[in-house]
Amino acid sequence: MCGICLSLNFCQKSIFDEFKNESSLQHLHLKLKQRGPNYFQKISHSFSDVFHLNFISSVLHLRGISPSLQPVTDDAGNVLMWNGEIFGGPLFEQSQSDVKVLSEKLFCCTETSHVISVISSIEGPFAFVFYQNNGLVWFGRDIFGRRSLLWKADDTAFHLSSISSLEEEWKEVPAAGVFCLNLKQSNGQQCFAVNFYPWSSTPSGFCSSQKIDDLYNIFSNVIITVASDVSIKNPILKPLNRLLPSDEILKDLWVPNEDIKSKNYFPEDVFKRILETSLMDKAINEFGEMLSNAVKKRVQNHQHICKNCYSSQENVQSCRHTSVGILFSGGLDSIVIACLADRHLDENEPIDLLNIAFASNFNLKKSKSTDNHLVFETPDRVTGRNGVIALRRVCPKRKWNFVEVNISEEDLINQRRDVISHLLRPSCTVLDDSIGCAIWFAARGSGIVTEGDDYENYNSPARVLLVGMGADEQLGGYSRHRVKFNSLSWGGVVEELTLELDRISSRNLGRDDRIIADHGVESRYPFLDETVVSYLNSLPVWLKMNLNYPRGIGEKLLLRLLAYKLGLTEAAALPKRAIQFGSRIAKIENSKEKGSDICERLKNL
Repeated sequence: MCGICLSLNFCQKSIFDEFKNESSLQHLHLKLKQRGPNYFQKISHSFSDVFHLNFISSVLHLRGISPSLQPVTDDAGNVLMWNGEIFGGPLFEQSQSDVKVLSEKLFCCTETSHVISVISSIEGPFAFVFYQNNGLVWFGRDIFGRRSLLWKADDTAFHLSSISSLEEEWKEVPAAGVFCLNLKQSNGQQCFAVNFYPWSSTPSGFCSSQKIDDLYNIFSNVIITVASDVSIKNPILKPLNRLLPSDEILKDLWVPNEDIKSKNYFPEDVFKRILETSLMDKAINEFGEMLSNAVKKRVQNHQHICKNCYSSQENVQSCRHTSVGILFSGGLDSIVIACLADRHLDENEPIDLLNIAFASNFNLKKSKSTDNHLVFETPDRVTGRNGVIALRRVCPKRKWNFVEVNISEEDLINQRRDVISHLLRPSCTVLDDSIGCAIWFAARGSGIVTEGDDYENYNSPARVLLVGMGADEQLGGYSRHRVKFNSLSWGGVVEELTLELDRISSRNLGRDDRIIADHGVESRYPFLDETVVSYLNSLPVWLKMNLNYPRGIGEKLLLRLLAYKLGLTEAAALPKRAIQFGSRIAKIENSKEKGSDICERLKNL
């Protein structure tokens, strides 16, 4: 993983500096270094004595024996900055740094179609900037936007960066395709001419042209031309299955009786009965295999060296400390990922389970100093503890470090002001604030680990963090899916799933990348693996969820049944609980706020 930045200026309007504001530039460099603490470099280029280009990159070394230093250049003057991971497809090489493989391919490209072909072959999260010596600057993000890339432009300069500088004009580069800034055309027009090559379709399979209108007029001095004859192949091979169930199908899958609808039931009995359906059992087995392989790619493809050993300056090839952590509430998504991760890591390597909880200053002052830990007994803390007990039962050979990250209101206010508010930009809603703050503290991994009645302070040395985003969007985990089902039946759910899948890139993943990477940690998303998404897209909706069943069973039914088969019986029946409520960060703030409102706390900062 890396931090990348391009600053491009008209020479006659520039003093060969990345930004006009020196303090802003220094701040940006500092934040980029935190994303990639293992290497940092700046290089400069000029194009036709008209444009001055500064390429800035930092590197978090996770793959390959030695770090592939960035920006990557060749003798012809081509430059690549890559922030991503190739986990599959023809470019995947397990023992190689993927930036080395990718740069060798891209530096040989002489035609637009060649570049498009290389980008189309990538499977995995990415954001990149690729400069060709003919004056073309290619840039973009993967179809889910799992890596952050921001842009801004004015009369004198064009900027791309993983994070924003101190100014507020930055916007997220849409994850709708790949962009190409043409410097020759820009020179003649005294503005920035950008060609856009869309994905062949959205993640749900819809034609990408439906979203292209949003690209126009992003910046007044950027002219975007959409390529009508060239598109990038969608890495999601299967479109969303839009079939609706017949009464006969629902009867075969056992529609719940009145006892279940009135909650007079045991979830285990329901799961056992559903598993008697051969079609459902087949889907669970196939899904389990797909998801397990996605987790395998993400826990095996890195050096297995913790932060401390990497920083020791010794030639360490691997270590026995924690190199993988999981954002862990003890809920359904995170506990299934943890259980599958156990299959694919050396049994001597611990796994950190990072569990976040917040407490208000009022409650902390009210409690006795010896009872402070009780203030942090949030819903997610309780399910987290129960979850680690279940993991120790199902996966007894693993050392599971349950890291209790306890954050006071005072610490929240200070870190939001000094660090988090900047990382969130341009995200700015109440939901962005609460989720972003919770994830930032959790990813920092600074807390306590308890052993019996004793505890010790602990700072997680993990450099890879598994995150469960993407499960709710594909498997009907949000309350709005049930609202749609109650009002518009199965057709309404399918429409909502389509919307969820196609807008995921613009809602949270770029924000989460900026937040998590600030700690020199890479986020990895098994539920958004291209093969997993393709498989779930291929399934009819009634195999993924059945909202005739009550909360705690019907939503994400396929994943619940997988958890049950893995032996995680209690977690299999846990209802969905958002991190802002489970961690109780939302209780600290204004209870009358709506998640979609512009956050006044961020606005004031």
